[in-house]
Amino acid sequence: MLNDPNIRFYAGCPLSAPNGDKLGTLCIIDSKPRELNKEDYEALQDLAATVERELAAVQLATFDELTGISNRRGFMMLAEHSLHLCKVNKLDASLIFLDLDKLKAINDNFGHAEGDKTLATFADLMKEAYRESDLFARLGGDEFVVLLSNASRQTAEAVVQRFGEHLDKFNHDSDQGYSINFSYGIVEFDAKKHCSVGDLLADGDQLMYETKLSKAS
Repeated sequence: MLNDPNIRFYAGCPLSAPNGDKLGTLCIIDSKPRELNKEDYEALQDLAATVERELAAVQLATFDELTGISNRRGFMMLAEHSLHLCKVNKLDASLIFLDLDKLKAINDNFGHAEGDKTLATFADLMKEAYRESDLFARLGGDEFVVLLSNASRQTAEAVVQRFGEHLDKFNHDSDQGYSINFSYGIVEFDAKKHCSVGDLLADGDQLMYETKLSKAS
C-alpha cells in the first residue's frame, strides 16, 4: 500500500469460535517488508489460539447456555454501549421487559425439561421476530429483555405486539398442550432519569409487574 498507512507487510491467522463460527483475523502489519520463518508462524498461531481462548471465556461469561442469547451480564455490557451511542446521536431508545406467564405451571404439569424447552423456544421466537439491531437477553429465570435503539415507546409497542402475534401463531401451530404467554412493560429511555441500564431495567420491571398483577385480578 503506497499511501497512508503505508503497509508493506501483513500476516494473519483466522480466529474461530468454539462452534466453528469465523470471528475474524488476528493480524500483524508493518511499514517495512518482512519475512516470517517457521518459528514466527508458530508464534503467531500460538497467539491466535490464546485470543480464541480469551474470546471463548468472554462468550461463556456473557451468554445464557440454555437459550443461546445474552445473559444479564452480557446485556448490561452491550446495553451501556448502545445507550451511549443513542445519547451521542440523539436517538430514541426503548426497553421491553418481558416475563413468561405461568412457567411454574408448565414445570409442575409437564416437567422441568419441558419448562427449559419453553424458555429456549421463547428465545428462538425472539430471534425470529425482532430486528437484527435489537439487543435481547435472558436476565434469569423467566425474565427476558429487549433494548430497541432508534425506537420510541410507540414503536416498541408495535414491535412487541407483532411479537405477540408471532407467538400466538406458534402456540396455534405447535399443539403442545399448553400456550406460551408473557407479560411486559415498556419504558422509553430518558437520559436525565436513567443514569444506568439498571435504572432502565428497574422501571421496565415495575411496569411489567403491574401488567402481571392486572392480569391476575
